[in-house]
Amino acid sequence: MLFLPGRIRRLIPTGVCLALGPLIVTAQPSASASAPKPRASEKAPLWKVSPGGPDRYVNSVAASADGSRVVGGTFYHKYSPGESRRAPAQRSGGAVPSESGRFGVYCYDAAGRALWSNEFDGWQGVYWVALSANGQRAAAGGFMTNNMPQQGFVSAYNAETGSQLLFRRTQQRVNQVALSGDGAWLVSAAETVLLFRQPSSPNVSSYQQTAEFKPAGTEGAVSVAISADGNTVVYADYAGYIGLLANNAGKFELRARWKVPGDERGDFCHMLDLAPDGKCFAAGGAKGVFYFFDVAKFATTGLPTSESAASVSGAIFGVAVAGDGSLFAGVVNDGTAGYAVVVPVANGAAGPARQFATKHNPNGVALNATHGMLAVADGHSDVHQGSFYLFDLATGAQRWSCATGKMSWPIAIAANGSAVVGGSDDSNLYYFRP
Repeated sequence: MLFLPGRIRRLIPTGVCLALGPLIVTAQPSASASAPKPRASEKAPLWKVSPGGPDRYVNSVAASADGSRVVGGTFYHKYSPGESRRAPAQRSGGAVPSESGRFGVYCYDAAGRALWSNEFDGWQGVYWVALSANGQRAAAGGFMTNNMPQQGFVSAYNAETGSQLLFRRTQQRVNQVALSGDGAWLVSAAETVLLFRQPSSPNVSSYQQTAEFKPAGTEGAVSVAISADGNTVVYADYAGYIGLLANNAGKFELRARWKVPGDERGDFCHMLDLAPDGKCFAAGGAKGVFYFFDVAKFATTGLPTSESAASVSGAIFGVAVAGDGSLFAGVVNDGTAGYAVVVPVANGAAGPARQFATKHNPNGVALNATHGMLAVADGHSDVHQGSFYLFDLATGAQRWSCATGKMSWPIAIAANGSAVVGGSDDSNLYYFRP
């Protein structure tokens, strides 16, 4: 097996932020780990860290169900005017030396202590990361090189030690990775949807590929998700299709596939989110339309269960669905600002949407209906600063916001409600206590 030519490190950072009552105290402050002094109406993170230095984006983050472990990945691409971050990957015009260099996957505990990292010299770097709900397994994907034909990669790790359990090259950038609840199953989205399993045999520790599915078109899959038990997989591709795959003992079975309306290049689903029990999922379509799918009904009818149209006709970059299927959320760009929407679902029917305003165009959204939380990351496009927000689902009130130096895309809420984690183009990974 070929393993990633990088370095795995276990370490403790020089700067760790600890919460002591209403104050935030920084021990041995450094440029790579600090907590800013809070301003009026603004939330300070419990800690933040710049794992890859000032010229790297933290493009993806993930948290374990109890918030005790988080992972982030570093990435860089010089986006052209009008180029979407969720569009098919492109090379930058001209020479961009900063797109080549050191990138990595980084793991921290709830106190901001660096547990391990896997760094490598490559091109553009880590586009997406995932962490199993039990915090035992981590995964990453992105670009490794700009040399054809194998540019991308998918990798997996023991999230306790950082030891690498998988490294596989792909032809295209890996746009998303996802893990089952116990980390036994891993899926990735690139030119094909790949399925891997870590055998339970004590003699085999590495992940083994068990299935591969080729989506429609030539540009591959943009988003993928897997249920907690690993039996249900959903994907979206750049050709505009949303598909349902059954995992039958490690083999894919296509159960349903539906085309997002429209024939233009941008008429595809940028993101989808599957409930942990695998019974429903939400998808962000083109032209400001959200779709809700009951998985059993989708397998029978091949159609969305319901849809909800925003007041703005534009791409939807982020969606999230409640674990019990009672709500789904998404973000909508509106000029230089935007908003998140939360849509109730009753018997499969979408109800009236509620709007939650943001200062800038939003990119990412996370939903925790059990603990009444909606989290949003904004700042699109490159010329804008960004913010993280936490809203109260019951009242609609904004609990807090936190400004970032540049736009921010990824955001996650721990399943137990103990943590909100975000990543920003300002090079930092942020950890909040809600």
